[in-house]
Amino acid sequence: MLPSDDQDDERNLLNFSFASEIVELVVFSIDDAFLQTLREAVGNARRIWHVPSADKVCDLLLAGQVGILVLDVQALAEDVGVFVAQIKRQFPDLVLVVAGSRDAETSLANLISAGTVYRFIHKPMSPGRAKLFAEAAVKKYAEQRRRVPPAPAGAGAGNQRLLKIAAAALLAAAILAWAMQHYGASVRDAPPRAVAVDAAPAPESSPAAHTDPALAANRLIAQDDDEAVSLYLQALARDPADAAARTGLAEVQERLWTRAEKSLLEERLDEAAAAIDTARKAGVDGGRIALLTARLAKSRERLRSTAHARAPDETRPEAGADDGRRTRLLSLAEARIREGRLIDPENDSARFYVQEALRIDPDGNAVQSARQTLATTLLAGVRADLDRHDFDHASRLLDATAGIGSAANVENTRQLLNATRRQAETDAWDQLLKTGRERLQQDRLVEPATDSAKYYLMTLRGMNPGNAGLASALQDLGQRLVANARRALDLKQYDAAHNWLDEAAAVGFSSAESGAVSRELETVVNQQKFLANVVGSGELDLVKSVKPVYPSKAQASQTEGWVELDFTVTESGAVKDVAVHAANPPGVFDSAAIGALSQWRYKPVLKDAKPVALRSRIRMRFTLPSTSTRPRLPGSV
Repeated sequence: MLPSDDQDDERNLLNFSFASEIVELVVFSIDDAFLQTLREAVGNARRIWHVPSADKVCDLLLAGQVGILVLDVQALAEDVGVFVAQIKRQFPDLVLVVAGSRDAETSLANLISAGTVYRFIHKPMSPGRAKLFAEAAVKKYAEQRRRVPPAPAGAGAGNQRLLKIAAAALLAAAILAWAMQHYGASVRDAPPRAVAVDAAPAPESSPAAHTDPALAANRLIAQDDDEAVSLYLQALARDPADAAARTGLAEVQERLWTRAEKSLLEERLDEAAAAIDTARKAGVDGGRIALLTARLAKSRERLRSTAHARAPDETRPEAGADDGRRTRLLSLAEARIREGRLIDPENDSARFYVQEALRIDPDGNAVQSARQTLATTLLAGVRADLDRHDFDHASRLLDATAGIGSAANVENTRQLLNATRRQAETDAWDQLLKTGRERLQQDRLVEPATDSAKYYLMTLRGMNPGNAGLASALQDLGQRLVANARRALDLKQYDAAHNWLDEAAAVGFSSAESGAVSRELETVVNQQKFLANVVGSGELDLVKSVKPVYPSKAQASQTEGWVELDFTVTESGAVKDVAVHAANPPGVFDSAAIGALSQWRYKPVLKDAKPVALRSRIRMRFTLPSTSTRPRLPGSV
């Protein structure tokens, strides 16, 4: 919109200024639960403008110039990337927050990394997370506004009028922000906003000087003429173009609307009726008033239909005893709420005392008020538990809310509980997979026992066996385990090789390589067992023997000694695989002993009527001819 000198354009610029001060968060969504969560998160600290269609988004942004848009992907019929690109071309300074699924986040990854999308919210979300995102967006918006350069000194008359109008509006907004920051409980939680303007202070007789303190103190409507709405209306009657008065009146109307809506949500129907009437007198849009009035009538009808009818009893004594007991019950309920003992212990909790009071006086205002307070506190506890991911306690609180809070609120909160639980489970699964893959890269395959790739991946398999990334990660783990088994086998570390193969089998891995390593390892182990199972040669039937030749050097040096030999008797009775087990002196008679024993033959050994090979041991002694006519052939060891 370009400034001009005619009257219509000046009025348009005035409206433009008002909208830019009023609009805080524009939410494009068709998800009522998402919208309600946002409203609960920001409370009265920020105003939310809900729009259900793309064209209304543009209309509202044109009215408010730079702003904040929360875009729910679910509401878009077109490609979200195309819409984001278009909206940012038209409004380059727009702070854009997008909400949706993880798939939507993936499709917008480039826009998020480039800063075109300021933040991405995963749905569903809790009020705590929503509040963090909203505050971050408001902070970003405030930073952008502070960086906007001042208008050039040579601007035309139309621009000068626009600056005056904007200065007045900003001054009013600054007063409102200061007052709300010091007096409004909900505003104390919002990020502070400071607006500096180069303008003279308003005289004491200005309506804003009387009205803004009244607004800051939250005295929205009263009988005195110097209360907020009355003074704003008086100021507008004097000067319909008074920017500060229009801004202040819009602020009051929005807060009155919020008060009425909150009372309805919490089923404080008398307060809601009064708030709706006050909002109507303050000039809140008739369509919004009609909507609240219809909701109020529906809530009252529901309460009347569920109320317990109590017929008069002429024989019933004075109600004083019940009144006293009801008062004590409500007092105890209030004390237990303050102590945080909402549902435990069972017979000394706020819920117990409220239920007892409802039995005595189900329709009483005081009892209904206590019921509403307890329901609100229970549901707030559920939301707090959801933020902490304490789902078991949240479920207990929600179960206790049944029969205390409205069925609609309980069901909505239960849906939020289920959605948050599912999201937490998904996040936990993603984290297990991520950590498992990190341990694979670190070669921490099975150790430490509770911080290894095997631990995280097997935990994930127990929780979510169909996880999309689990199969490939387990395949990688199995291949690494078998590779370690092969390495250990080559190094003759047979126990280690066996352990690595067992770990691979434990994670369900099988491959041609794992089978080959297993067979090779089995062969080696069986050979070791065979070699270790030695039978004395005295237990065998010798068929043929050959005398060893006494080594000439040993004979010349008059050396005597012995050699202990291990050997295999084959199925045919032949001798093979002869090896020196021990010798004295070493290396002197080894060759002679081996050469002679290799020519011996034994009767085949039978097992289950079948010849089998076995391992045996013999000791050959070598003595000189001076003490013996020939070398002695000893028996078995």
